Amino acid sequence: MMKRRVWKGSALFLALLLGFSPLAVPKVQAAVAVDTAALCSVDFSIAGEFTELKEMPGGVKINLYQVASVDAQGSYQAVAPFESVDVSALHDSGTAAEVWAQRAADAVQLKDQAEIAKTGATDTEGKASMTDLATGLYLVTADEVQSKQYTYSFTPYLLALPNNYYQTTGSDDWIYDLTGEQTLSLKPEQSPRFGDLRIDKTLINQNITMGSKATFVFQVDIETPQGKKSQQTLALTFEEIGTKNSLVKGIPAGSKVTVTEIYSGAGYTLSAASTGTQTVTIVADTETPVSFENVHDGRVVGGYGVINNFTLDDNNLYTWKQLDDITETTLQ
Repeated sequence: MMKRRVWKGSALFLALLLGFSPLAVPKVQAAVAVDTAALCSVDFSIAGEFTELKEMPGGVKINLYQVASVDAQGSYQAVAPFESVDVSALHDSGTAAEVWAQRAADAVQLKDQAEIAKTGATDTEGKASMTDLATGLYLVTADEVQSKQYTYSFTPYLLALPNNYYQTTGSDDWIYDLTGEQTLSLKPEQSPRFGDLRIDKTLINQNITMGSKATFVFQVDIETPQGKKSQQTLALTFEEIGTKNSLVKGIPAGSKVTVTEIYSGAGYTLSAASTGTQTVTIVADTETPVSFENVHDGRVVGGYGVINNFTLDDNNLYTWKQLDDITETTLQ
């Protein structure tokens, strides 16, 4: 009798999709031969509540590359340019999921040399369908996509067509159409995108009677899209007229940032063209600017400002460090 086989990598994937424990996937066998002349189809769906992925213009692009053919007994034979990928054990139901994952990683290294067997993109419901696929083993990849706030990536994996789900259906039949309950899930990994805030400060004129230094202090209030709030205080010191800037790096994209000039220097005031408080939204991979402009107000006032930072030392005593003329910081 022909040994019954299940394509374990795909079976494990679908077991996770359908809510089964990976350890509960049985090592089943199929009594019937693979119809190698049959055409297969597969449906994909984005997993999770990532609404913006479903609304992404153009959808998520999915590519299928044929890594191997399959014979009537269920054995694989790697095809060009994937000949170096060891598919010899993948017909065995005892092959661990880790091996399938490693073979997928091996195939990814060669995919740029291969032709795409089938390509498609998810629709506004996060679904995609591919038809008229020859039997065999396929590498499934999905292109990385970006929203205004996040980057979404997808782990490549190997897909066997046809497959057998005796453990869920009780049938020895090979499944050539992975649709309906056998729809495959694309599982995205979400990572945040970041941008920078740039504070541009221009000093139009200055008081040279009481010394040339003038310090301007800014309060930066940050609220992320998730509602997390933080606050920083920055300073810029001028010894001559001109423009300087301070950069706050690593702010989550989409954050609302309010910058307030809380100290305008001894004897200085904001110009008529500048407001004391400005609010902006951080854009990913971009320096989002705010600008302030100051003039000398005619008063003769000595001195200039600093930002003081008090910290506890090892003896629980407060120590003081002057943080003057901060030009760059990173959001923690």
